[in-house]
Amino acid sequence: MVVFKKFFRKCLLLAGTCVGLLTGCASIDSSVSKRDDVFWIPPVEENQAKQKQVQRYASAPFPWKLSEMKLDLPMLIDIAFENSPSTKKSWQAARIAAAQSGKAASIFFPRITVSGAAEKLETSSPLSKNSTAAFYPAIEMQYSIFQFGGHAKSADAAKQMLYAANYQHNRALQTLAHEVQRCYFTLDSAEEAVEASQKNLADAFVAYDAAFTRNQSGLSNIQDFLQAKANRSHAEFDLEKSKAQVETARANLAAAIGVPVSEAIQIARPDDENDIRDLGINVQDLIAGAIQTRQDMLAQCSIVKAKKDAAWTSSSKLLPELVIGGTSNRKWYHNEHGYFNNVNIYASLRWTIFDGFNNAYDFIESRAALKSAEQELKCMQLSIASDVWAKYFMFKSVIKQLNAARNYEQSAEESFDSIVIAYKEGLSSFSDLMAAQTQLASARQQTVTSRNNLSVAVVDLAYAVGIVNFENRYNTQ
Repeated sequence: MVVFKKFFRKCLLLAGTCVGLLTGCASIDSSVSKRDDVFWIPPVEENQAKQKQVQRYASAPFPWKLSEMKLDLPMLIDIAFENSPSTKKSWQAARIAAAQSGKAASIFFPRITVSGAAEKLETSSPLSKNSTAAFYPAIEMQYSIFQFGGHAKSADAAKQMLYAANYQHNRALQTLAHEVQRCYFTLDSAEEAVEASQKNLADAFVAYDAAFTRNQSGLSNIQDFLQAKANRSHAEFDLEKSKAQVETARANLAAAIGVPVSEAIQIARPDDENDIRDLGINVQDLIAGAIQTRQDMLAQCSIVKAKKDAAWTSSSKLLPELVIGGTSNRKWYHNEHGYFNNVNIYASLRWTIFDGFNNAYDFIESRAALKSAEQELKCMQLSIASDVWAKYFMFKSVIKQLNAARNYEQSAEESFDSIVIAYKEGLSSFSDLMAAQTQLASARQQTVTSRNNLSVAVVDLAYAVGIVNFENRYNTQ
């Protein structure tokens, strides 16, 4: 008994040692960062592999020669459609949905399985030994012919998801075009802001020269001259700031069209918006049209239909299924040079009456998913109505804003020119000159902003309604 206890203790000690060693070997410390506030450093081979992967994507050839042309808006959209990964991703998603739809329709075809087997049987006794070899191929076919419409609804659900993926791809194209349009007009506005800043700098030099001349003539004090000098420096600062905003807008446009940013990305300036007038269409008609034609709305309708079909499919699993099938095989005997055929045809009724409530929970889940998709459709309908409403009245407003801004700029320019002349002749004060220059600079910036707001309002309204080329569908004259 004592010997047994010692042996048992040694076994426990050995087992504890093994567990300790195995536990020490099972560690994740070398796979993550050392602490929660320290960057993770990848292994050398992983780092090298990632660098090669990034270089391979970065070195892909670019078909457009940007340095040889100025890009207008249609050309930029074409480049974006060819290069943007977002639309390629949505297209691949549609292809995946097409494959899944094909897989769902495969239930309407029989399942055929071909197999073959070989065997060798040996029997022996003290007086004899027999060996028999046999080979027999087999074919089996099984076909589900009835499940209360469950198979058809499953295939319909997959087809509706395919339609939804295609609608979403269409909306992705519209989204990309909308993004390119906004980036294009932002870059155009930034370049126009540079031109306005250059005019402001020229006006600051005019004020500076007038203050310098009057100071040299003893007709004004040094404070006016110093203020004009500071105002000129501020105008130079605004000019450089505007140039930096141009490069930011250029970088955003390059990202939108899916190309590396460079100075070669030069845009052709758009035509003036003098011909744009108010829409001759009611906002409620726009909302109704958007709800009926928006691709994301149509996609959600397809999703609701797919969820409804999926709910039917789940309910059919609670009912029996009729299956027909058959098997056929032939068995050859090697030694006896004989064979026999075996054919079996059957029809069976399968009914899963209890599976731990799995099918019942599938049905509950599918019904809840249907209700959720229906509520999502209602939310989208409300969102589209609100979006079109806001974009429509923004469009109406910015037309008037642009006209007012242009009138304001013209009046401010006339006022500045007259005050410059009056100041040189001593008929106006330096503070009047500075106020007029500030007012003119503000008016120019207001015109630039209003012009950009109008361009963006047009493309935003087109995107909200769900069309790419808004001006070709609705007359804006």
